[in-house]
Amino acid sequence: MPIRTIEASSLAQQAQAVLSQPRLATSHQLARLLTPDATSRRYMLHVLHHLRRRGLADRVVPPGREAHRWFLTPAGARAVQESGQVLVRPYRMSPERAAGPLAEHMLAVVETGLAFFEHARMKGDDFEPLHWIPEVAHRYAKGGGRFTDTHVISDALLHYVAIRPNGFRVQYQFLVEVDRTTMPVSRLAAKLVAYARYFDHHPLRKRRSAADGPARPAWQKRYPRFPRVLLVLDGANERRLANRRTDLSAYVRFSPYLTVPREDFAIGCATMPDLVEHGPQARIWINLTSPQQGEEQYTDFALGFRR
Repeated sequence: MPIRTIEASSLAQQAQAVLSQPRLATSHQLARLLTPDATSRRYMLHVLHHLRRRGLADRVVPPGREAHRWFLTPAGARAVQESGQVLVRPYRMSPERAAGPLAEHMLAVVETGLAFFEHARMKGDDFEPLHWIPEVAHRYAKGGGRFTDTHVISDALLHYVAIRPNGFRVQYQFLVEVDRTTMPVSRLAAKLVAYARYFDHHPLRKRRSAADGPARPAWQKRYPRFPRVLLVLDGANERRLANRRTDLSAYVRFSPYLTVPREDFAIGCATMPDLVEHGPQARIWINLTSPQQGEEQYTDFALGFRR
């Protein structure tokens, strides 16, 4: 059955908007996001090839039978930018980057967002394909210096609304990190320390008076509450992931900076297999900064907070 032009055009615009955010996604991931009720992925493939013929999107074909990786061309990125649908992403994808070593990490970030999206559909919660923003930078150090020494870059910022049986809407924000076991545990722990530094960071103020009141932390200019930090471990079998979480817990437990109590600051850690199988609201998260962390007590993505 041919696809109606209006439907195809609308879906093409959605695909461009979604691709402009993570900048790379497989055809299968896009189908799960944009045509979740379709019985076949052909609908999505038809739209993607239409964008490719128009010079708005392109793909790389991995070896074997892996799904094709799709991204916007410069023309496609400009079209999305001009539409004003999403935030402008200055970083552009290319065939070389789409086939490079960071591609698997980018796709894992999309898979994490998909776990939230599919869970929200099942629960009747509110979380749409554009409710997460990849690669969000936060300054945690004053003054100059290299960008990487003064900022922590989250893999994604997620906006999730859980809807209670009585219709009450509970809003959550998450700063998501995806670790594919490619860096030493000590370096991963150092990035978690950077989140605590961001929580503590107060920006420089040129002039202050008593009327200004006490200095406020930098994060309060961006968030009504400090987002929960969620770390998703991926890229290995379940045994290796469990061992990595245990090692990471030990680093956090003996980190002088992370052991300082901070009200409403917590870091949850789960594995990708648990996230995909059980969903983000299941008791799959270990709060790495809780006093009981050595006992590996599980909680949900609220991490024991009441908001």
